[in-house]
Amino acid sequence: MLKLKKVQILGFKSFCDRTEVQLTGQGIAAIVGPNGCGKSNISDAINWVLGEQSAKSLRGIKMEDVIFAGTRERKPTGMAEVSLTLVDPEVYDGNTLAEGETEVFGAEPAKGSDADQNVTTIDALSDWDESALRSEAALETEEAVADAQPGTTYEAEVPAKKSADGATVAEGEANAELNPANNVVLKIRRRKFGRTPIRAGEITVTRRLFRSGDSEYLLNGKICRLRDIQDIFMGTGLGGESYAMISQERIGSILSAKPLDRRAIIEEAAGITRFKTKKRLAELRLESAKQNLSRVNDIFEEVTRQMGVLKRQAAKAERYGALRDELRGKLRVVLASRLAQMDAEQSATSTEIGRLGELIDSQAAQLETMDAEHSAGVNRGYELDAQIRETGSRANSSGRA
Repeated sequence: MLKLKKVQILGFKSFCDRTEVQLTGQGIAAIVGPNGCGKSNISDAINWVLGEQSAKSLRGIKMEDVIFAGTRERKPTGMAEVSLTLVDPEVYDGNTLAEGETEVFGAEPAKGSDADQNVTTIDALSDWDESALRSEAALETEEAVADAQPGTTYEAEVPAKKSADGATVAEGEANAELNPANNVVLKIRRRKFGRTPIRAGEITVTRRLFRSGDSEYLLNGKICRLRDIQDIFMGTGLGGESYAMISQERIGSILSAKPLDRRAIIEEAAGITRFKTKKRLAELRLESAKQNLSRVNDIFEEVTRQMGVLKRQAAKAERYGALRDELRGKLRVVLASRLAQMDAEQSATSTEIGRLGELIDSQAAQLETMDAEHSAGVNRGYELDAQIRETGSRANSSGRA
C-alpha cells in the first residue's frame, strides 16, 4: 500500500513560490484555513499531477489557468510544477536523502526538539523583513522556472588549444581577451534535470506545464509518458477518475449515479480495473493485428494477380539482357577489327608520308643545285655581254683609224 510522503508545488494556482507539504504517513492529516486560502488547490494539484486532463475538473476554463497568473506585486510564472512523492512502508528504507532534505516520514517530533526551538525563535523575532524574504523566494522561483525550461541556452567559451610554437592554454586565453574577435563563444541548448537519488520503495511523479503550451511528465526525474504514470497507479485507487480523491460535489454525484457508474467505482476499489484495461488494450492490439492480417491477405491476392504480368516482364527483361550482352560482344569484335584496320592504315600512311618526305628533300636539293647553276649561267651571260660590248667598241675604234 502506497502512502503519501510529500507534495511539492511550484507556480500552481495560488502557490507562486515552491511549497512543500510533508506528511508523516500516520493517522489523518487535515488542512485547515479560511475560505480562499488555497486548501482546494492542494487537492487539485494532486489530481493534476496524477493525470487529470479536464480543466473544468480543476475549476478552470483552460489548462493554462492552473499556472500562477500573478498579482500586483508578483509577475506571472512561466510554468506550473507539482511533484508527488509516495512510498511503500514495507520496502522504503529512507537511508538515502537528497541534499538539504530532512526525513520526517514515520517520525514524530519530540517535545523540546530543534523544530520547536526554531518555531519559537522565529516567533520571537519581530524585525524580520517580509519584503526581502518575498524577493528571495521570487528569485528562487524564477531560477527554478528557467532551469526547467526545455532547450535552455548556455554560453560557453571554447578552451584555447596549444599552438605549434608551444604557447600554453593560459597564453591563448590571454590573447583571446586582448583580441575579442578571436574569442569564440558557443551557445549550447541543453536540458537540466534536477534528479534526486532513487530510494527503494519511493516514487516521485512530476508534471510540468509551460505557458508556451508544452507539458511533460517525469518519473523519478526522468521524462516519461502519461500512460506510464497511469499504468503505475492503475488499481491503487489513485487517478483522475478514482475513488481516492472525492470532493464535496463528487459525493452527491456518486450517490445519485447510475448503477453502471457506481459499478466502475466498485471495480476500481476492488482492483480489477487494471485487468479490464489490460484486456481492452489486448483486444485493441488483437483487432489491429486482424486488420494487419486482412491487409496482408489483400496484398497477397493483389500480388498473385500480378504474378503473370510480372513473369512476362521478367522473361522480356532476361531476353533483353541476353540480346544486349550478345550485341555488346559483337560490337566489341567489330570495333576491334576496325581498330586493327585503322592501325594498318596508319602504318601505311606513315610509311608513305616518310617516302614523300624523302622525295621532297631530294627534289629540294636538286632545285637548289639547278638554282645555283642558273645563277652561274646568268653571271656568265653578263660577263660575255660585257666582253661583246668591249670587242665591239674596239672594232669601231679600229675602223675609224
